[in-house]
Amino acid sequence: MTGIKRFVWILLMAGLVGCVDKSRDLTPTLTIADDNTSINDETNSDTNDDDSASADVIVIDRNAIMTNLVDNVFIPNYKSTADSSAIFASDTGSLAEYCRSIGNADEVSRKAAAKTAWRDLMDKVQQTEIHVIGPALRNNGALQSRIHSYTTGNLAKCAVDQSVIQFDEGIDFSVTSRALNQRGMGAIEYLLFNDNMNHSCSSQVPTTSNWNALSVPERAAQRCNLALELAGDVAYASGLIHEGWIADESSFRAEFLSESNRSNNFQQITDALFYFETYTKSDKLAIPLGIHPDCSGITCPNRVESPYSESSLRNIQVNTQEFLRIFNGDSGIGFDDLIADSGFADVANRFKAQSADVINKIDEIQSSLSTQLATILTSNEETACINAQANPDDESVLSVCGLAGLIKKITDDLKVEFVMLVNVPVPGSVQSDND
Repeated sequence: MTGIKRFVWILLMAGLVGCVDKSRDLTPTLTIADDNTSINDETNSDTNDDDSASADVIVIDRNAIMTNLVDNVFIPNYKSTADSSAIFASDTGSLAEYCRSIGNADEVSRKAAAKTAWRDLMDKVQQTEIHVIGPALRNNGALQSRIHSYTTGNLAKCAVDQSVIQFDEGIDFSVTSRALNQRGMGAIEYLLFNDNMNHSCSSQVPTTSNWNALSVPERAAQRCNLALELAGDVAYASGLIHEGWIADESSFRAEFLSESNRSNNFQQITDALFYFETYTKSDKLAIPLGIHPDCSGITCPNRVESPYSESSLRNIQVNTQEFLRIFNGDSGIGFDDLIADSGFADVANRFKAQSADVINKIDEIQSSLSTQLATILTSNEETACINAQANPDDESVLSVCGLAGLIKKITDDLKVEFVMLVNVPVPGSVQSDND
């Protein structure tokens, strides 16, 4: 990129930082042509009148990006989740095998296998969380929330405990009648990984009054049976999302990629990527660490995702890996090509390097998020965490705080450089997020 081009771009960026046009009518470096392609507006940077000036024109087919992502990332991810959840919920799956083994000699090994299967399925769910679009987005994301309800609020543990008893007794129990925060992968995790076999309700709740008096095998079996029922609901919702994309009649794929919907759906894809800002960065890390305005205490451990399995950091890593995969277009055309071909290959490479930094950092972290939160008890430790986030490249004993800073590098670029160069606005849901 020439010095003049970069100077002009810096001036444009300076005018846009901290300002989002809520009408979604930005005027960035790139423009959208009538055929939904992107054209580099810097074609007049050369004053020569010869034909060589045409070499500066870069045309990116955005439909090719969309088609590549749909066929090679989104649909395969939804299929993988549907297939894995169906196996997990089946009568021959590891969870059912564990339920049948309770009280027997192979209970420990069967439970370990069920936990491994849950983690593997959760990896696939976390991949789809970065592209909640299409059927998964309909009705305010109802199907996606049936699979994993973390984004809808904290798990209702007492209600899940009551469900265990009601399901065992067969008292008008239906999974579909339960609130989203009593279902999905989080509720299954609570039932499968929580080693405290006592209920979490107050003594005033009559349903659970006799629960703690049951034997451990009885309680484990009842919990496992509900977990299997909830797994069936996860499998059903996962199957509906996948089928919605590929059904022979009224296939959502054809609708999504149609010329009339192309512009709006390209926006839907980029909006979905901001899950990485709202949830991966903020809800999953900054809020629990207490370095986000939504946490009023020194830390907020009740906001940790997957605390019982201690998979919180693993979830963040999978989110980052999938964010990078979508950014790169898997092995095909992606946002990196669009950005690089507009003259900003350094920005595209920075996204890749920063994402790799996050992935590698998580590989290096030896303790869980919950364990590290437990060490932040005073205002001095709170300050140390804030400093670690602000200086993530420095070594710190509070490695998760440094991790938060590494993720913030990505999301800062996402909210400025990405939206500028890809020619999309920041979604309204993150416009006021300045952390």
